[in-house]
Amino acid sequence: MSAPENKTCKGSWPVILTPFDKNLRIDYAVYEEMIEWYINNGSGGIYTNCLSSEMYHLELNEQLQLIQKAVQISNSRLPIATTGNFGDNVQEHLESIKEIGGTGIDVLMLVVPTFLSTEDELERYFFNVIENTDIPLGLYECPIPRSFHLSIELVKKLAETGRFVAYKETSCKIDKIKSHIDNCRNTKLSVMQANLPYLLESIRYGATGSMNIASIWLPDLIDKIIELGHKNDPKADDLHSDLCLLEMMQRVVHPKGTKYLLSKRGVNILQYSRAVKKELSEELLYALDRISEKWIRKDGSLNIQF
Repeated sequence: MSAPENKTCKGSWPVILTPFDKNLRIDYAVYEEMIEWYINNGSGGIYTNCLSSEMYHLELNEQLQLIQKAVQISNSRLPIATTGNFGDNVQEHLESIKEIGGTGIDVLMLVVPTFLSTEDELERYFFNVIENTDIPLGLYECPIPRSFHLSIELVKKLAETGRFVAYKETSCKIDKIKSHIDNCRNTKLSVMQANLPYLLESIRYGATGSMNIASIWLPDLIDKIIELGHKNDPKADDLHSDLCLLEMMQRVVHPKGTKYLLSKRGVNILQYSRAVKKELSEELLYALDRISEKWIRKDGSLNIQF
């Protein structure tokens, strides 16, 4: 099926990393280099201040600065999404949404509140947010600090409000993904599911794109798979097989190893992380070097025929 034309969130959206120097301070020069690299390598948009950005290890002022810089650097060349609801209760979330929503972003992503669990509570929460902001909204099933998947029925209700434009879906269940796509097909809400093994099947079913960790270092490959998938081009199958292999390898070493792989693509990012203290072993680095020799050319381009 072809992608609906009314969707604003399309293509490969990297959940971008936060670059740190050896003292674990944010390296804003590398951050700018990263965003320019995404603009030039097929990204449909950028999701900053998310789990891969180590958002729970950033101070509020750091979050705001990262978000504002992304908006400034992009300068409307790519849409910017960011997580916006932080705090321990609804009032703190609304205050956070107001502050982060005023940074000029295009989409404010809402994690599922940890202090709410029932369907009724969650529905009241999301409609409360709708009433208190006019910015386009997104849904983010962030696996930390808890893994919680929204019901098909609730997502349908939220899609029908016309206020939600992106859904970072993490159920990893293809039947549920397809149900969400069906329910969102004639709405503004794009199901940007994060599970790479089901990427091509979901795209062929009508999804418009994906927010995922592989897009951090493979945005051009994923963009091409999405493009060919919408055309039902059989070339997409071989590329998707390559992607699955590379992403399964990446899962073992994320996020530090992902920074290392991104550096192989030509971005001057270091491996330092606030969330993960343990260094990559010599064995893992050796393996990443061997993989890079096969899949990445010396100029940083992928050794894959598109």
